[in-house]
Amino acid sequence: MVSTESALVCGDTRLHRRAGWAVNEDRRRGQASVAVVAAQTLGLKLALVVIATIATIVVSRILGPEGRGIYYIPVVAAATIVAFGKLGLEQANVYLYGSQSISADRLGAQSTLVTVVAGSGGIIAMFLLPSLLPAVFGDVPPVLLLLGALAIPLSLHTQFISGLQNLVGQVTLQFRAAIAGGLVQLAALLVLAFTGLVTVAAVMALNLLGGLVTWLWTLRTSVVPPYSVRWDPGLIRQTVGHSLVLHAGLVLFFLHLRVDTFMVKAINGPGAVGIYSLSVVVAETVLLATDSVSIALLPRQVGVAIRDSAQVALRAARINAYLALAFGVALVATGWIAIPLLFGVEFTAAYPPLVALAPGIVFISMQRVCGPPVLRAGTPWLLTGIYAVSLAANISLNLVWIPQFGAVGASMASSISYGLAAALFLGWTSVLAGSTAALRPSRSDAALVLVAITLASRLARRKPLAASER
Repeated sequence: MVSTESALVCGDTRLHRRAGWAVNEDRRRGQASVAVVAAQTLGLKLALVVIATIATIVVSRILGPEGRGIYYIPVVAAATIVAFGKLGLEQANVYLYGSQSISADRLGAQSTLVTVVAGSGGIIAMFLLPSLLPAVFGDVPPVLLLLGALAIPLSLHTQFISGLQNLVGQVTLQFRAAIAGGLVQLAALLVLAFTGLVTVAAVMALNLLGGLVTWLWTLRTSVVPPYSVRWDPGLIRQTVGHSLVLHAGLVLFFLHLRVDTFMVKAINGPGAVGIYSLSVVVAETVLLATDSVSIALLPRQVGVAIRDSAQVALRAARINAYLALAFGVALVATGWIAIPLLFGVEFTAAYPPLVALAPGIVFISMQRVCGPPVLRAGTPWLLTGIYAVSLAANISLNLVWIPQFGAVGASMASSISYGLAAALFLGWTSVLAGSTAALRPSRSDAALVLVAITLASRLARRKPLAASER
């Protein structure tokens, strides 16, 4: 299970000549632009993960595995309902904006309308879960369901608007907003911790507070009008025509990422969920670097032909593989001591699932950069088919391995099914690119990594680029 998240158009498509990622003559300026955005995104996400890690440490040490598992189930349930409620709109916007030239303003007005309708339905759905899935939600207190439900419309609107902000080049605002929400949430959590008032319900309430602050911050400086609501029948027909099949695929993908949590709860109880969820949170730190590359490249992948976009994706996939391998090895090497030291000895059992999930993180990091060309290809049935196959593999393996191996079995199932999905998506992207040549390692990879590291280092020291490098 990996949590999971598009950024678009910001001018120049030129990349550094040493990387060989574009055919434009002036590659150096484009490469600097991509690397700067990637470095800025990485810096913001690092700040966000520090905030989240401190909060996770506090919550885990006070609530323990059992309490963490009780808290985590309604949080994941709300996120799952959000995935259903998005109706494929976020990804359809990539197609409508990048391939159909629909304005971000029109898409924003439609997104707000969908938020109102789907958010209301999501709140109702949250309260139906104990009746629909009693083995998972039968023991969840109503107050936790309420607090999780109220976060659904906030999350929907935040994701819709931040996705559109990415489309018009406002890439980093979503992370600044998340940092603001995280700081408020962490400050309130520390106050409760010092006063001995941390409970599962209190943690859920603070989660809602953080979501509210993030939503307000995302909207307050948005270049996409966030409050307009418009009934646009023509756009709705165009969106639905593209998004319904796509949405089915994306729901399957989200279930692929989340269903193991519910299966661990139903088979092994909330304590096992607490252990497994911590393994996932730690493993996800590897995606900080790889997701930053994916987000920074997305504007380049919608501003060019699909063939060129696919070639960029394949090159980015191998770069992400290098990064994920490096960070993954570091996590495996240090996790055995870091987990009990930071989160408490009760969570020592989270280390084996972390090790088993590490290969899956590499596969996910490679798959994510394939999204833009695949979405632009306009063949959502193939996308849905891949997600259906990988989800079926994941559920089948979980049914066998969770009863035998617990959280480790869930991690093993995730890694294998993620590998299957990545292979299928990379194969599809290779077809769009015209060959697999861009996926093969080359000497330019080292140059690209060196440029990114140099730019990130200079940004950290606030040293501007020399004129010759701009």
